[in-house]
Order: sequence, then C-alpha cells, then structure tokens
Amino acid sequence: MKNLNQILLNRKKVRDRSPLIHAITNPIAITMVANGILATGAKAICAAHPDEVSEIVNMSKALSLNLGNITSERMVAMRKASQCASKKNIPLALDAVGVGASTLRLTYAQDLLEKHHFDLIKGNSSEIKALCGVKSEALGIDVGKKDEIRDGNIESLAQIARKLCQKYKSIILISGKTDLLVTEDRYFVVNNGVENLSKITATGCMLTGMISSFMAVTDPVEASLMGLLLLEVSAEMANTDRLGTFLVNLMDEISTIEDEVISKRADIREVEF
Repeated sequence: MKNLNQILLNRKKVRDRSPLIHAITNPIAITMVANGILATGAKAICAAHPDEVSEIVNMSKALSLNLGNITSERMVAMRKASQCASKKNIPLALDAVGVGASTLRLTYAQDLLEKHHFDLIKGNSSEIKALCGVKSEALGIDVGKKDEIRDGNIESLAQIARKLCQKYKSIILISGKTDLLVTEDRYFVVNNGVENLSKITATGCMLTGMISSFMAVTDPVEASLMGLLLLEVSAEMANTDRLGTFLVNLMDEISTIEDEVISKRADIREVEF
C-alpha cells in the first residue's frame, strides 16, 4: 500500500504553492467545482470561451475537463484546451460524464482520448464500461443498477478499466459507493464516503476538480487517492440527515479536517493484478 502519510503531504504542497487549476465544467457544477478546488488550497478558473482557453491553460498547472451538460461551444473549447495542455505538458483529467447515455459524448470522449494523453480518466462504472466498448446499463448520467460496484464484480470491473489503462496509458478512476482506482499493474479499492454524497448535485464533478488540484503537485495515483480521501472522509465527518446542513458541513470539513482524522478513517485496499 502506498504510504498514506506521504500522500497526505500533498495537502501541504497544494496549500504552499496555490496552483491555478483550469476546470472546464458544466454550468450545473461550476460553483461546486470551484469551491472544491479552493478548499484544497489551490486557485480555480472555469474559463470556457474557445477564444480564451489557450491563454488560460498557459498560466495553469492542471486542466480538468467535464463532459456534463455538453454544448458545441464547450466542445470546441475543450479541444483547444487539450491541445494547449498537451503542448505545455501539464496534467490532464477527463470526467466522462454521460458517455454511457449519449453517443455524442461517447464519440467525443473517444476522439479526445485518441488525440491527447490524459493522466486521469474518471467515470462511474457505466461510463467506464461504455468507454471500453462493453454493454453499459447507464441511467442518464447515473450508474445503472446492474453496473454498480459490489464485492462480486470488483475484479471484473478492474480488468475492464485495465484495458483502458493499457490503451491510453492513463489512470482510471471508477467512482461509486465503492471506488476503484486502476493502473496497469494494480488497483486500489476505497471504501469511504456516505450515501448523501450521491444526493447533492455535482459532488462527483467537485471530486475531479479536487483531484486535479493534487495532480498539479504529484502523480495521478497519489492525487486521486488524496482527493478521494479528502472528500469522502470529510463527508463521513459532515454527515447528517439534513442535506442542506450536510453540504455546508462538507465544505467546512474539506477545508479544515486534520490529516490524522483522514489517516485514521481511511479504508483503502491495494490489489496486484
């Protein structure tokens, strides 16, 4: 297992450096994504006009793309931003929202992945299956019941994601009640978080932004584990039966939770293929 104390050091690195993170996301999620990035100690910009994204990427330390609520203009902007980020060699993350439900998004995502190297590809299990050309039971942007991660299918889902790793040389994050972080030679099973995270719009989008903040200071595996633990342990500490209160508590916890609390509650298992 990766050294958890080493992973937690990345919180201080982000706070010390305050890297600018360029997140091209959907309007439903912009506030959550920006606030999530800010809560890590990084700075956020969500510029999405095709004529300015190259300038913004050139001053940023990581680029995060989100396919939710996709528009023609944002598709152009993402292509330009990806090209610029590739030339600059800064970390790229792709949140493949909705590719299991929309041919437009699936084709577009595959085109981006063929033309540019993404350090991280994130999606729920329905979305990752769709990217792999496996039958998906996606329900809109949500995971289909048959695709949900459970004890009996963790190994098979990890093997599906591994094929994406091998094809695109990317780290794959399958998010859900249980999270799978997959590399070419191993995978990590993360069992933190609470159900309320699925009842607040854009917490998954926010997670991608938070991970992108950590990708600005470390490799995508450490960044993903750090982002997952920060969000999901914070959610455990914030949990309540009042959703509005939960959201306020969650943002408080993300920005103030002690490393010792994360370390004590972290539930991660590492498995070699």
